Amino acid sequence: MKPLSIKIKITFWYTGLIVFILCIILGSIVFSTDKILVLGLQRELEDEVYDAVEDIQYNNGSMLVDQINFFDDGIHISLYSKDQRQFAGQLPSGFPAAVPFHPEQVQTIQAGANSWLVYDMYTTAKGTEPLWIRGVISLNSSYETRNQILFVCVILFPFLVLLAGYGGWLITKSAFQPVTLIRRIAAEIESSGDLSKRIHLTGSKDEIYDLAQTFDYMLDQLETAFKTERQFTSDASHELRTPVSVILAHAEYSLTQKDNPVEMAESLAVIRQQAEKMNALISSLLLLARADHHAERLEFEVVNLSEIAEMVVEEIGAAAEARAITVYAEIAPSLSLFADQTSLMRLLLNLLQNAVCYGRENGWVKLSLRPVEGGVSGTVEDNGIGIAPEHKAQIWKRFYQVDPARKTMENCGTGLGLPIVKWIIERHGGEITVESQLGRGTIFRFFLPSRRADLGRG
Repeated sequence: MKPLSIKIKITFWYTGLIVFILCIILGSIVFSTDKILVLGLQRELEDEVYDAVEDIQYNNGSMLVDQINFFDDGIHISLYSKDQRQFAGQLPSGFPAAVPFHPEQVQTIQAGANSWLVYDMYTTAKGTEPLWIRGVISLNSSYETRNQILFVCVILFPFLVLLAGYGGWLITKSAFQPVTLIRRIAAEIESSGDLSKRIHLTGSKDEIYDLAQTFDYMLDQLETAFKTERQFTSDASHELRTPVSVILAHAEYSLTQKDNPVEMAESLAVIRQQAEKMNALISSLLLLARADHHAERLEFEVVNLSEIAEMVVEEIGAAAEARAITVYAEIAPSLSLFADQTSLMRLLLNLLQNAVCYGRENGWVKLSLRPVEGGVSGTVEDNGIGIAPEHKAQIWKRFYQVDPARKTMENCGTGLGLPIVKWIIERHGGEITVESQLGRGTIFRFFLPSRRADLGRG
């Protein structure tokens, strides 16, 4: 059996609720109508009996009943002596003769298919015998009115239910129309593999609209992720192909130089250099891959950033000296952070390597670290080739290089250094920005908090 759709289920629930409400309303109408009609008849009956009492006249101790209307608006009036014997008036046909008298109380009397309301009053006049006045009115007319209302309700009930059900189905169908659109777009993406399709739902900004916006955002993320993955694979293959080709070429050349140790040694040196480059590239790729899956564990501890910075400046010195680039350092002493020592070393090394790679010959690079409220503020500044405004937002992307042909050093980068820097900064709860002018140099400004207790480990 095919399961019911949500639209049908909602329509059933909605219709069931309407049926329940209609039953309560119609039942209340019938019940209240019956009560209202009976109360109205009671008031009329009491008023008529009181009027009859007022219409009784006396002349020299004798009762005159000529002014009494013994039948008016369906109400029968009859007069009884003190011992409850009728001497004037009339009773409705079929009314029982032996009905007990209860002064100023409304009774309901039933005989066969007929029902009546009875109201009795016991009255006395000065110098005359006491008497009973009885008023009787039939309930059949009120029951007929109630039954007519009930009949109308029974006739209208199914039409109201059908109308409510159909209206609910139309409303549900209209409300779920965007869901049909979402399903269709999802099916098109599944069949075509085109992640560029979007729902672009318009209309009222309700929950369905929010759902469609969420789907569009998710598709944006998926499309970006797939594009990044494809680009990442392509760039990684390209970056690995060059050193592999160099290694193969020099390995083959070395095999032909068995009798020439000098040439063989030079080829082996090149092979080692390219292998180290591949090792660095693979390490960076592994780090970013583990970072993407939140699998890179960081060991947070209290570290001396000043000592780490001094070691990094010393390490970058040889590469800078080869380009006649002067490295300046303004490092405040005893800068302590709760951080991962290896990550901080990689952070500073990548920034300084980037500055040297794109620096000018006979230029300069400057590292500054100083304490600020809540952490450490740092800058890495150079007077190198700079970055054009349209490239600033792209430098954090993996394998992105502003212009590889403009690098001033060979083998100085693969486009993974800055993405790793950004990840390390964010992982420590800090932030980093870049300022640059094309042809005049670049400044990277970053902030690292003293302690992020919520980071813990990993």
